[in-house]
Order: sequence, then C-alpha cells, then structure tokens
Amino acid sequence: MSKYLSLFQPITVGTMNLTHRLMVPPHSAGASNFMGNEEQFQKFVQYYVGRVKGGNEWVGGGPVFVKNPLPLGFEPTGVGANGPGHFRNPLYPDRVKRMMDAIHEAGGYGTVQMVLQGGKPLSPSQEPSGYADFKIPHAMDRDEIAWMIKEYGESAAIAIAQGVDVIELHANHDDLLQWFLSPKTNKRNDEYGGDEEGRRRFLKDVVDSIRAHQPRKVTLGLRLCIDELLDGGYDVNYCRYLLEKFTQDGTVDYFSLDVGNNWGVPSYIQLGAHPEGHWADLCGEAKKGTHLPVIYVGRVTSPEKAAEIIEKGQADIVGMVRANIADSNFVNKVRRDLAHTIRPCVGLNDCIHRSTVEGLGFGCAGNPLSGRESEGGLKPLVKKKRVLVIGAGPAGMELAGLAAERGHDVTLWEKAPELGGQITLSSKVRMNRNYAKWVRFQEWRLADAGVKIELNKEATPDEVLKFGADAVCVATGARVRKPGIPGEDLPHVLTVAQVLNGEKKPGKRVLVLAEDDRPSPLTVAEHIAGHGHEVTVMFPTIAPSQLVGSYSIGSMMAMVDEAGVKVKTMFRAVEIGKGWVKVAHSYSNRKKKLKKIDTVVLATGSYSETTLYDALKGKHPELHILGDAYAPRRWTFATQQALALAQAL
Repeated sequence: MSKYLSLFQPITVGTMNLTHRLMVPPHSAGASNFMGNEEQFQKFVQYYVGRVKGGNEWVGGGPVFVKNPLPLGFEPTGVGANGPGHFRNPLYPDRVKRMMDAIHEAGGYGTVQMVLQGGKPLSPSQEPSGYADFKIPHAMDRDEIAWMIKEYGESAAIAIAQGVDVIELHANHDDLLQWFLSPKTNKRNDEYGGDEEGRRRFLKDVVDSIRAHQPRKVTLGLRLCIDELLDGGYDVNYCRYLLEKFTQDGTVDYFSLDVGNNWGVPSYIQLGAHPEGHWADLCGEAKKGTHLPVIYVGRVTSPEKAAEIIEKGQADIVGMVRANIADSNFVNKVRRDLAHTIRPCVGLNDCIHRSTVEGLGFGCAGNPLSGRESEGGLKPLVKKKRVLVIGAGPAGMELAGLAAERGHDVTLWEKAPELGGQITLSSKVRMNRNYAKWVRFQEWRLADAGVKIELNKEATPDEVLKFGADAVCVATGARVRKPGIPGEDLPHVLTVAQVLNGEKKPGKRVLVLAEDDRPSPLTVAEHIAGHGHEVTVMFPTIAPSQLVGSYSIGSMMAMVDEAGVKVKTMFRAVEIGKGWVKVAHSYSNRKKKLKKIDTVVLATGSYSETTLYDALKGKHPELHILGDAYAPRRWTFATQQALALAQAL
C-alpha cells in the first residue's frame, strides 16, 4: 500500500466516514434487474455486495427512475424510457431495504441515484438535446414543474425511509435535470430559465424538496457534467458556478463530476483508446468552486492514475465503475500491494453494449465471472483431470486459467511464439493498444495458476492423442475470410493481418473493404491513416460497424475523422482491378468505378479454423470446441464460453 498512500486517507462525506478515496459510482443495471424476479434481484444485489467485499466502502445502487407525469397513452422511448418509474412500484420499498441491508452487512454504504431520462417526453423547452437524436420533447408548464419537484422529494423519502445512505441526483447524461441547466435545451424566459441562476432553479428546487421531505438526515450529492462539449451547451465555467452556488446553499454534501453524453465525443463511457483520466484537469478547474468533496469519474482504471488525480488536487475521491467490473477486488488488491494481479479493464464497453445492442445478458470481456457473484464463483472440483487446451487466444487463455484455478492439471499449446491470438494482433492497432494489458495479465495469471505453456507448438491429431489428456479443448481461433470478390488475389490486395504484422506495406491511397460489423474496419482504417496514408473505408451497410454501440461509436468515428479517413456506406465491392475497384450500391445495385487506388485491404472477418477439431472428432472421449473455432464472435463471447466450459470440466 505504501506506493498509494494518497488513496488510503480518510475523508468524511456528509453522514459517511470513509477510510479511503475510491468508490463505485451508480451505474447501469446491466448486471441484472433490480425490479425483476427474485433471482434477478438477488443477482443485482450480490453484484454490488461483491464490490463492497472487494474493499469498496461506498457503492452505487444502479439508476432508479422517477415517475414521469405522462398523459394517457403516451409511450416514452429510447435510453432510460420508464414512465411509471421505480419509486412508486409496490415492490420498491422492500427491495431497496433488503439491498441496503445486504450492503450494510458487508460493511458498505449504499446509494440511490435518482434518474429521469424517460425517453425524452419532458423538457424545459421543445429542443433536441444533441446532434444525433432529434425527438422533440414536451415543454413543461409551471404546474408540471411543481408536480415534478414534489415527486422528487416524495420519491427520495421512500428510499430514505428504507435505510439508504446516499441520494444522488443524476443531473447529466441527457437527464431532465441537465436539460434545465443547459442553455442548449433550456430556452425559457420565466423563473426557470433565462440566465445562469434561472437555469439552476429547477435543480435547486428539487434539492430543497428532498431535504424538506427526508425522514432523516442523509448524504445528498449531485452528478454533474463538467463540460457538455456541445455548441450552445455549457462549459467548465458554469459547472464551477453550480458548485459555488450549491455550496453556498448548504444543501448538498458532495459533487460527482464527469464529461460526456450518451452518444457523442466523448461518450461518458469512454473507449479504452482514450487516455486514462483525461478530463481530470477539467475536474480540478470545476473543483475550485467548492470546499465540499468532489468525485472525478471517467476512464480511470489503474491505482497509479487514481493516486495522481488525488495528489494533484483534481478531486478528493475517484469513482471507478469499469475497473471494478473487471475486478471486484480492485481496492483490496491495491491495499495489499497486489496491484499487479488486478484484471485490467481495457475499455471494450461490451459490459454495456451486449444489452443495449444485442439484448444479451451482462458480460465483461476481461472477466467472465463479473456479474455472477450470486452464483458462488468457480465450482468445487469433483475429479481432477489432465486438460489440454490448444490455442492461446482469449478463449484458450481464459479456459486454461479457470480450469487450473479449479484444480485441474492444465497444459496450453500455442503455435505462435506469443500468447494472445487475435487480441495480440488487435493490440497493434493504435486504438487498441490497451488490449495488451489483458494479455500481460494472462501471462502472469496462467503462470500463477500453474498452467504449463508450450509456445511455437503446432498441434497435430497424433500428438494430441499421444498426450493422453482426459479432456481436449480446441480453441484454434479463426483464419482470414476472403469474400470471393473477383481480383481479391491480386498482389495489391492485403489482409488486415498482413498490414498489422508488417508483412506488406500499403501504398499511398488505400481502400479498406469492410464486411465486419465489429470495430475492426474502423480501427484498422484509422491505424493505416495514422501512418501517413490516404484511406477510405467502405461498408455495404447503412451505417459503419453496426455492432459498435452508441457509447463507443461517437468516439471511434471522431478518431477516424481526425485521422482523415473517408467513410463510405451502402456500397459493396464487386470487382477489384489494378488501380480501381468496381462497387455497387447495396440497395439499388447501381454500379460505379472507384479509381486511383493503390492498395485494397480486406477487413472482411474470418472463418473458423476447425481442421484439428474435425480430425479429432470421434477419436477422443472428451473433446470440446470453443471461441472463434466454433464461430467468430467478439472477445466477450470467447471468455463467456470459456467460463461455461471450465465449470463443466
């Protein structure tokens, strides 16, 4: 702990006495459903309890929605759409009490964050809130404003009566409270608009209502955007003004600050391509407006960066969500001088996008056990087996580690001279350099678990059978997919791997052909452009990389644009020639020829590599296949499958 003494200094925040400067802010209910069935509720609770057991004293509790006063038949849509809200649900009092009891029993303080995004039916004015969502909301009248202020107070009282320690108002991320604060969305000329104080009045009245309704004294905080980074929005100067005024009011106990919105640059759930804590300096500027505790939130994943922020006086506390998703024992490991054993968050953002894009359950690419705290961790070993894992990509490495941690005797074969598979290749791209941290963690973790690793080991069916494993697990990954375009075998047509491995160098003018809904076409195009090439990336789809969710695509497209990459959509390549590519519109089939192209790069996905598995099938009593060898998918799919198989071995 000596290296991070600044993180382990006590601080008082409202009614809470904390022994360190790290906390888990409220965040998406992606791990489960607080208002679902009992099993889902317990999963939600144990997710947060797991973070307390991991050393966090102060944890969020997920967003809790305030009721929307909607007319009959109006259907709110979009992120956070929830008309009836949670507080008025008959299940809520019992649920929040049991959750707080569980957090308290584990030794922590619990938060309820009050949210009113609500699908944008309500706003101070009929103005869209950004550049990428043009739903026009209903402009609230004075009666609706008064009703809403009272509803906040009464809703908070329901939670406080059940033992909640902290109420936090979500006045950012496209919330109604932020829209009143912002000159972009608040065009009113009455007492709730007009000038800086008028725009603050709604939030002030909500705070006063909560204090007036509270059945006992609780800690009350504001989550605010430091800088909206929007034309016509507010910046750090207004944020500092808000801190000054609310501090003078004496009604709040802390401020939690970040930068970003739900869709743009940056998203508040920032990609791993962003530098760690890159808005901390702005937080320090806003902090000058108050003597109350200030929390900085935004892409902090290491104890080094957290300590730097505290030591520079940019914040009093650092809020870390995804770092604690990737490793629930983050704080305990830092406290015990075990920071090198922390599972790193690489900022892939599948933790949020699996649910928002594909409707799948919560999952962390780097830690498949995250969100499964209610399941009790790895199963006790019934019978020790000799396990052979072939392929050291994400699926193979994770399976080998988990199986060894369960107690099996594990050997890992990899034909390449290094671990990582596609992750190691991807980490050569400028946007993905963060991925190498996870591979380095796996190198340590596999050695610590006792996995026997053989690199440069080409597996043959005879060698596998001769090895005598009880279980053989084939994670041989995938091979390059060529889509069958006439001319794709010409010498100036390269694969992504050839470019990233330095096997072949692109010419000056490059066309990247994208047939992949994942980030790869965009990240590869940006990488090539960053090395001085003129790059166009072409997608046959209506939008680029459609499995990249809204919390990542804005930042990714900004980096692509800043690198000078041209993005072309709704065209597919139908023929490649020397210096030209014939393309067809995906919907009309209109054809044209793109000229002056020196190099074509195929970012066209991959095919499963099943040669070894096919040769072994029927010859070994316990043969498994996983990861891209089964079907090429994203990183999280591989590690989730690795967990399921490790539990079954």
